[in-house]
Amino acid sequence: MCEKKQIYNFTYNKFTALINKYQYNFHNKDIVAGSIFSIESRHILVDIGAPHVAFLPLEEVFSQKIDNMATYLNVGQVFELYILLVDYEHKQIILSFKKVNLIKSWKRIQQLYTENIILNTRIMKLNKGGYIVTLEGLKGFVPKSHLLLSKSDLNINIDNIMPAKILEFNEHNNYLLLSFKCAYMEKNPLIFKLGNIIKGQIESIQPYGLFVNIYSIQGLLHISEIIENNTSALEKQFQIGQIISVMIIHIDNKNGKLTLSQKRVKEKV
Repeated sequence: MCEKKQIYNFTYNKFTALINKYQYNFHNKDIVAGSIFSIESRHILVDIGAPHVAFLPLEEVFSQKIDNMATYLNVGQVFELYILLVDYEHKQIILSFKKVNLIKSWKRIQQLYTENIILNTRIMKLNKGGYIVTLEGLKGFVPKSHLLLSKSDLNINIDNIMPAKILEFNEHNNYLLLSFKCAYMEKNPLIFKLGNIIKGQIESIQPYGLFVNIYSIQGLLHISEIIENNTSALEKQFQIGQIISVMIIHIDNKNGKLTLSQKRVKEKV
């Protein structure tokens, strides 16, 4: 549900000062200050200092549908708006409020990504590929490959808060990819540390090696790093669920993966 605090409540004097910042020759994609003077059934009439009225369609106010817009907006309120269309011939200017918020949200995402910090996301929905979450008012996606291996992670409730790291984003494509695993690994540096010898449970046996669960993070124990150096199949040497000691020899912070060694454990001992 939207809250009134999302609207910038300026005084009329501040509105006049903001209007003076902008030229009267308005263009598409301009961001301008506007004052509401009428709330209609399908749109809002806004004064942006142009020779004629500007229209703010109700669908361009908030991302979600609002039944009673008057609950959130008042005549005389002043806020910044994005110009979607200027058509002087037909005396028409179309505005968007949610586009301004989107621009600010993507700038914030860029800042958070640059600072490389752990963020709190809210779970919105689970689909076959992973989780849809919200961050800074934007929808993001956490693929299954970036969920933790623990069973509890597969039963997260809607609206739960989960720490995540931004992996990739593209404002033009409205694309935001995040990882629970990378955030979890970064929050536990004493566990996920190069050279650490740690016990893990075998989750999968492949011809090229073993996949081992290390505190809910998947690690690969390649066949070249296994102690037994013989020609027998790995299925005959190991069992699913077996606990083994391994050393962390590589940490992939970008993809939330570990590379392990059994040989180096024996060498260190």
